[in-house]
Amino acid sequence: MKRSNLHPAQARNSGRDRRSLICTALAVFLIALAFAGGHRATSDLTWPPYVDFDRDASFAQSILDGHYGEDPLYRDEVMWFTPLVFSMEALAVKATGVSIQVFQARAGAFLNLLGPIAFFLMVWRLFKPLVAVVALWALLFLLPGQEPGWAIATYSPWLLPMMFSQGLFYLLVIALHHSFRYSAWPVWMGMGAGAGVLFLAHAAPAMILVGTVAFHLIFAMVTAWRTGDRAGVRAHIKCVLASAAAFIIITLPLTWYVVGHYGLDQVNRIPTAYTYTPLSLRNWELFLFHNASLFNLIAVIGVVGLFRGKGQASRVVMRSWVLLCLFFGFFGYMAVTLGVHYGIKLPTAVPTFHFYFYLKAALAIGFAHIVVVSVKRAWQYPQRTEDAQVTTTRTTFTLGALILVQTAFAYPAYANRPDLVLTRQRCLLRMADTGATDMCYFMRDQLPWEAVVLCDDELSMRVLMASARKTVATNASMANPYVLPAPREQARAGMFAGLEAPAPEMDSLLQAYDVTYLLIRRSEAEKYPERGRWFPHLVHRNEGYLLYSRN
Repeated sequence: MKRSNLHPAQARNSGRDRRSLICTALAVFLIALAFAGGHRATSDLTWPPYVDFDRDASFAQSILDGHYGEDPLYRDEVMWFTPLVFSMEALAVKATGVSIQVFQARAGAFLNLLGPIAFFLMVWRLFKPLVAVVALWALLFLLPGQEPGWAIATYSPWLLPMMFSQGLFYLLVIALHHSFRYSAWPVWMGMGAGAGVLFLAHAAPAMILVGTVAFHLIFAMVTAWRTGDRAGVRAHIKCVLASAAAFIIITLPLTWYVVGHYGLDQVNRIPTAYTYTPLSLRNWELFLFHNASLFNLIAVIGVVGLFRGKGQASRVVMRSWVLLCLFFGFFGYMAVTLGVHYGIKLPTAVPTFHFYFYLKAALAIGFAHIVVVSVKRAWQYPQRTEDAQVTTTRTTFTLGALILVQTAFAYPAYANRPDLVLTRQRCLLRMADTGATDMCYFMRDQLPWEAVVLCDDELSMRVLMASARKTVATNASMANPYVLPAPREQARAGMFAGLEAPAPEMDSLLQAYDVTYLLIRRSEAEKYPERGRWFPHLVHRNEGYLLYSRN
């Protein structure tokens, strides 16, 4: 037998490189499988599934119409939603000429790949490549189950802000982990700027990241003060100021409006009060259905295990990540509960399920931690070997085989999970309503930006919203949270009552809201005998809908 001529250090490096290559190849394979299912579900779609997309489309269209900063649905109101994703959509539409809806329906399969790629790189940086590939496997193929993609951290082909922003969050965790080594203010100014960009994508991950940055810098400042390191205190104060200043400047494309115009006074609390059904106490059985599993038991034990170890930056990040998710999620739920039942008004920012989303990502890492440690110890025990290289190599091949076998058996169910199949069906149903599509595009192309269309709740979301033309009132869950919904809903009800029977206040209501058009279904034409008095001119008709004007 030939003796190896490699130096021990070279042999270790060679083994490490081989294991890293195996982990990378497995990660590419897993991501490619996930992408195949997402691309197959979306490649031929021409309209996205949820009203959330119509909201984003309205803001994107406002940019294309030259009205960035304005509320596309309510006249004389300003922008209120995080602008990064819909600005990307507007830029893509401007560059390619494709419609906003086609881009929304198909681009997510590609753009949301940032999530699993960045997740794999993040866990690699924090906990080594073997943990990273197992965590990626858990994120993609063990976590999803029957839950929708927007509720849990995984790969999903639907271009929603919460899905796209998770990739930015993971990349910034890598940057934060690196920044822990430094106390130079330019480094933390960069972290503040990155957190600002993340905030423009979505508020929930930005809250987790900003909280982690704040904890670290304040703790470092207090530690320096206690040890009498005045220079260290000054250095960390500079870091805090630089980070905060960068964050404030970068977020001005949104905060200029929600802070400067509205003073962050959310008078419409319905959007942030939304509670994902399994997270409601009365639906605890559904929560157990999705979460009472061996996977989650192992994952929770793993997350607790990752809390151990003082001074390790990766574990500090995980502690902050999980604890902030628990805090923000609990606080948000209590704020909604106290507001609904006792009238106590506490500040809210985003619905609580967004923190459930990131807890799921942490559980994938905890699961990977336990699995890797367990398999390593299983290989160490019978051989009584102290050779870490041999043990790690055996562990890598064992876990690689396990991942391949499980994925091969589970992939058919994964590729047909509700997030792909049922959501695709929603798209197809919307595409089949060609009358709605035709009317939406007509209003977008033919009506002026200032036009205000009177229509009911459903039509305001299903037909009008994506056109970025104004309405009297839309569903409060999709409306501007800084505008009271009740007066607008009452005015809309009064106007429709005036279309059914003579009403003395009809003219004043129409003038108060500058209403210029009426949108109704063709099946409702006979329902409004007073329509001809107020909206005498037929502007556009198709098989499903009628659009009238006052002039």
